Amino acid sequence: GWPTEAIDVQSLGTSATTRPGKVARVELLGTGDTVNWKQNADGLRVELPKQYRPAVDYAAALKVTLA
Repeated sequence: GWPTEAIDVQSLGTSATTRPGKVARVELLGTGDTVNWKQNADGLRVELPKQYRPAVDYAAALKVTLA
């Protein structure tokens, strides 16, 4: 099933060894829906919109834009 809780992407945290930089924007591709997100030292936390259901059951695609 689809996640009902927020998703944490540890590799995009501000203190991650990958040094991703600051996240400026997160988009859910194929929709105009607003995505709630927050970047902190531990990772990038993303919440998919509650009403979102993709046309196929494979994946949701997020576009992350760095500052």
